[in-house]
Amino acid sequence: MTLLWLFLSPLVVVAVITVIGARLPKTHSAASRICLKAPPEEVWRVITDFPSYPAWRPGLTAVELGPHIDGLPSWFEVCGKKIKVHFRVVASEPPRRLVTRLVDSGLPLSGAWVYELRPANGGTELSITEQDKIYSPFLRFFTRFVIAYHGVMDVFLIALARALGEDVAPEHLSLRVEAGG
Repeated sequence: MTLLWLFLSPLVVVAVITVIGARLPKTHSAASRICLKAPPEEVWRVITDFPSYPAWRPGLTAVELGPHIDGLPSWFEVCGKKIKVHFRVVASEPPRRLVTRLVDSGLPLSGAWVYELRPANGGTELSITEQDKIYSPFLRFFTRFVIAYHGVMDVFLIALARALGEDVAPEHLSLRVEAGG
């Protein structure tokens, strides 16, 4: 009986996580902000220098430049040996606004990040708004209960601040989840 329970318990946990995830909303929008001492032009240079991301962003092994799409750059973020995710710039208004989007259609999620840079106190106020749709119930559970909706943005913002020689904590501006699964 114990051996059967040892075999079945991981399956039960995965099933429970999947059922809970299936009941969570697929779509969310979350925003975080940091204030930096660096001017908007410098912050813009760092966030749009995609090949340099692995030097300051945790978890990235490499970045490979991709083809231009509608005249705007794209790139592949490589995490580990087998994970390669394609991103593209959708809108660019230097040094004020940048919109990036996942390109891959076979992923368990789709989404965009909207970066807004504003001059503030001789530096830059940078906010990122994430607009995601998560198709996988397992990933919805993980995003909601493990890393939180702001989690990936906060890691990016903290790493960016450190790359600029600063230590800041992101402020969560908003969170909206759409009803229904």
